[in-house]
Amino acid sequence: MESAVSKPSSEILSPRLVKWRRWTDIPLIALAIGSLPILILELVQDRLSESDQTFITIVNVTLFVAFALDYLIELMLTRDRRHYVRTEWSSLLIALSQGLALLPALGLLGVTRVVRGMRPILFVWRLFVIGLAESRELRTTLKNHAVSTAFSAAFLVWISSAVAFTVVEDVGDGQRVDSFGDALWWSAATISTVGYGDIYPITAVGRCIAVFTMITGVSTFGVVTAKLASILIKT
Repeated sequence: MESAVSKPSSEILSPRLVKWRRWTDIPLIALAIGSLPILILELVQDRLSESDQTFITIVNVTLFVAFALDYLIELMLTRDRRHYVRTEWSSLLIALSQGLALLPALGLLGVTRVVRGMRPILFVWRLFVIGLAESRELRTTLKNHAVSTAFSAAFLVWISSAVAFTVVEDVGDGQRVDSFGDALWWSAATISTVGYGDIYPITAVGRCIAVFTMITGVSTFGVVTAKLASILIKT
């Protein structure tokens, strides 16, 4: 998460900070990008089951703890703390925005009403902040890891499709589909092109999501197959 400044990076990054980032950059990217679809569920959280709402809270707590801890540790390990605070503000914003998302779970009635009313704005804001903080590291990772990138994309589509299914179909207490967990099951069956048929979309948008999910699954397996074939030919 280095920014362009007048000081060379070697004067700012301590060896311990470089080592810390080597171990944490990819997990944090995976956590940040993988959690983005889950944030959408907050827009329809009131109609979801209690277990789904608990799951959303767990995701928010995990994000808050992970990014707050990462920011504090990097602040301690850096050689120039003032410079770090000036240049790594996006990491702090992620932690603060996630902390704000946890306010409804604290049970403060006035705060809960305000935050619930601002859910669409908070979603856009958190999406922007996470994308801003992780875009550079993500581009580097995509260039160097083709197969892992394909699987990561498939995982993201799996989660995203389940979230989209939950939003556009009748998912929730007393609905045709009980919970987000059932939507995850549908997405897994669809992206693997197995398609058990026990859960299925009935809206036009839902069916479009299903088609996109199936195409992603086929494409992912195609990339992996091509990579394996390339390795076998070389050997």
